[in-house]
Amino acid sequence: MRRRNLIIIIILLISITAYAVFSFTKKPEPKYTTVKTVKGEVVQTVSATGTVEAEKSVDLRFVNSGKIKEINVKMGDKIEEGTVLAKLETAQLESQLAKAKAGLNAAAANLNQLLAGASVEDIRVSETAVRNAEIVLDNARQSLTDVQEGAEKDIASAEASVTSAQVVLNNANQSLTNTQISSEDNLNQDYDDAWDTLNSALLIADNSLDTNQTVLNDEDAQDTLSVLNTQYLNNSSQSKAVANNSYDSVKNYIDSIKPSPAYEEIDEALVEIKSMLEYVRDTLSDTSDVLQATITSSKLSQTELDVLKSSVSSARSNTNTAISNITTATQNISSQKITNQTNLDSAQSAVNSAESSLSSAEKSLTATQSSATSKINSAQGAVDSAEGSLKQARDQLALKKAGPRSSEVSLYQARVREARANVNLIESQISDSIIIAPRAGIAVQVNGEVGELANPAATFISLIAPDDFEIKANISEVDIAKVKISDPAEITFDALGLDKKFKGNIAEIDPAQTEISGVIYYKITVVFAGDSEIIKPGMTANLDIITAEKDNVIMVPFQALKEKNGRKYVQVLKNGVAKDVFVEVGLRGDVDLEIVEGLVEGEEVVIFMEE
Repeated sequence: MRRRNLIIIIILLISITAYAVFSFTKKPEPKYTTVKTVKGEVVQTVSATGTVEAEKSVDLRFVNSGKIKEINVKMGDKIEEGTVLAKLETAQLESQLAKAKAGLNAAAANLNQLLAGASVEDIRVSETAVRNAEIVLDNARQSLTDVQEGAEKDIASAEASVTSAQVVLNNANQSLTNTQISSEDNLNQDYDDAWDTLNSALLIADNSLDTNQTVLNDEDAQDTLSVLNTQYLNNSSQSKAVANNSYDSVKNYIDSIKPSPAYEEIDEALVEIKSMLEYVRDTLSDTSDVLQATITSSKLSQTELDVLKSSVSSARSNTNTAISNITTATQNISSQKITNQTNLDSAQSAVNSAESSLSSAEKSLTATQSSATSKINSAQGAVDSAEGSLKQARDQLALKKAGPRSSEVSLYQARVREARANVNLIESQISDSIIIAPRAGIAVQVNGEVGELANPAATFISLIAPDDFEIKANISEVDIAKVKISDPAEITFDALGLDKKFKGNIAEIDPAQTEISGVIYYKITVVFAGDSEIIKPGMTANLDIITAEKDNVIMVPFQALKEKNGRKYVQVLKNGVAKDVFVEVGLRGDVDLEIVEGLVEGEEVVIFMEE
């Protein structure tokens, strides 16, 4: 009895020791910091700093041309902020929007179908194929010692495979040769076309410069040429010299590379002649300013002045066409080079694949010839084949259970994004067809009637408001695409402190760029109403412009989003385990992201993991 108790005690000591060792060596579980997905508002803003100026009037115009559908204001009317002042016809855009939304729905449906993966029935078929492959392998192993015939037939079949692979390789090599010849011919043709375009552009530049010189030297116009602004004449003289020097340099270079220019020389000539044409366009523009500042006289009639203006306008049009042709020629060469490389890579890949197939066929022949010396080896080949079939069946089953490949998902997601972007573009065009009062004021100008064609270059409605102000600010090229007319802005002033906030709207976006310290900016104008007793022109203003916002959407913090193999995902905590969930991201706010697909409200999303 004592011996039995001793054994029990020893067993207990061993168990306690094993438990202690396991407890101390067990890897600690990771700790997760999570947030629950909620529905809320995602806001995207752009911040900028500007200077206050006293506002006199706000000129409003349509972004695009179109037939005017309605005008809801007349001169002298008092206008409230946000009032719809005028609209263009949008029936065609509405039709396009409906079609675009249908395309978006179709793309989303295709993506959902892909993500659903293989059906239960497909998986069952693959499982059956695995079981059948296992049976075939068992039979092959069972009959390994019984197989005694078929060696010669196997060798003949292997030799036929080698012959077939050799034919495929020969065809692939011939295709590669043909592709090389075709690529070279196509590139030669593009460079020949580019050479013709170069010479044509050079002739247009020569004619444009002659026209420019003829207009500036017109005897009848000398007395009153640029009399309203002599600076224009100085500008024209300077830009003409630059254009003439550039033309001489380009012409000399083109003449020097004749009659057999190399590809690199044509590439350089395309760059140089485009730059020269832009100088020509600049001097024509300056000459146009000169003519605008020229008045008629006893020597120069209005008809003669109009003819001079028409000559310069025609030369500018021809020069712009030449610039466009040079750009097209350059793009054609670049596109052809890419196409050639793609075709050559594809043909070379086919050769490499054929060489690999031939090598495999030759190895198979060698293996078959070796197996002919032994009936057992021949039977072993059957076993190997059965094992390969089983592996393939298992791989097929695993592939179906794994779901769609990331490349396929990325393609279908890209189609959804493209369709959604098309919808957003058309909706933006419809929005641009409406003029909305950016703030309250009095209409002092209304240019146009219902049924007329709106001119986006001309002011359509002008508003004034006493004691109102405007802020001029610069927006970087990275953010300018987010900003649009009528976007609301929250305004604070360094002089007044952050607790005093004002509301404003974007009234104007300057299409011309401004370069500051090597960075491209675009100037915007924000209008707002304020107390003139405390707000003074010249004050520094801080702008937070709301460029986009969506309410009642699923959102997560920025920290939760990750990317793997080109696909975006978050980690969702379920039963203490973090699982990857692929998502479709919508609006990117300042703090949170809109999740379009992949999550529902109330899920725990990991934003930080402590190992």
